[in-house]
Amino acid sequence: MIEPTQERLPKTLKDLQSDSPMIHLITLDLDNTLWDIEKTMLRAEKELRVHLKTVSDKAFDIYCSETTSEIRNHLLRVQPELRSNLTEFRKLLLGEIFFRAGNSIQDSKILANSAFNTFFEFRNKVVFFEGAINVLIALSEKYKVYALTNGNADVKMIGIDKYLSGAVSSAEVGVSKPSPEIFEAVLNKAGEEAESCIHVGDDYEDDIVGANNAGMASIWLNHRHQSDPSMNLATKVVSKVTEIPRAVELITETK
Repeated sequence: MIEPTQERLPKTLKDLQSDSPMIHLITLDLDNTLWDIEKTMLRAEKELRVHLKTVSDKAFDIYCSETTSEIRNHLLRVQPELRSNLTEFRKLLLGEIFFRAGNSIQDSKILANSAFNTFFEFRNKVVFFEGAINVLIALSEKYKVYALTNGNADVKMIGIDKYLSGAVSSAEVGVSKPSPEIFEAVLNKAGEEAESCIHVGDDYEDDIVGANNAGMASIWLNHRHQSDPSMNLATKVVSKVTEIPRAVELITETK
């Protein structure tokens, strides 16, 4: 006699939803994701040169020469960790320039800090991509939103801190994207698992490969219309900032 078998019933939609982690966290790159960093940096560099010219002709001449590249390369060779801390890197660079211009070590530090403050003020006077603020508002109404950046943008100076639940930078963690450690750091800070997070960014290697290696879904902001070099690692691809909320919704619907 054949024993009756218990047929496994298909799961209900509710069961399926409970098995799939919900999206709770959006991590956002900043430079070239919310604003054009190239234009921002050009203006900041211009204002820094004006400052240097006003303070010291000799320091200005050194900064505008090949010597600056030599100093940069030397600093990175002896302190490679500076790649993850752009603020300290620039301060040390400026300090060395003022020192070579004939100032004492102490005075060079003071002058470097003043010059850096001028640069940093304009580095944080960003021009947002069209619709970026509205996107931040929309995302912050539904999810935790954390900035995750290799740069040194100051979210308070820029004025977007009110839309963020927090921020994590490479300087804070000591490593840069695409290292898994920086993605783990933001997950720990937000109290979330990788499966409940979507990372958004413009840099394929740093943002998309990094997020994939950390186990996160990702949205590639491909506003330069580049070809995908790694077999479609991005969960979704968009070409404009304003397309991000819909891409988040589509990913959420599959969770």
